[in-house]
Amino acid sequence: MRLARPVYEALPVTYVVIGAGAVLLAAVEESGMRSGIAFFIGFCAWVAAFTLYLRRRDYRERSREYSGVNLEASLSVDEFHGPDR
Repeated sequence: MRLARPVYEALPVTYVVIGAGAVLLAAVEESGMRSGIAFFIGFCAWVAAFTLYLRRRDYRERSREYSGVNLEASLSVDEFHGPDR
């Protein structure tokens, strides 16, 4: 599934906002089952946002470091097999 670039870039921020809202709801709500569930959902949303942010950052750093060209595809037949052939 492909997402439009603005939606794709906004996902971590959306997760943080959802997480903050859920944690805030858990803090306002009297202690009980709903408060615990809201806190758990908020915590999971924050973990998802942080994980997504770190994975994207690592991927973007790695893609800047490597050109993405396959080593075997970049070598000609003579270079790959040596000058004897």
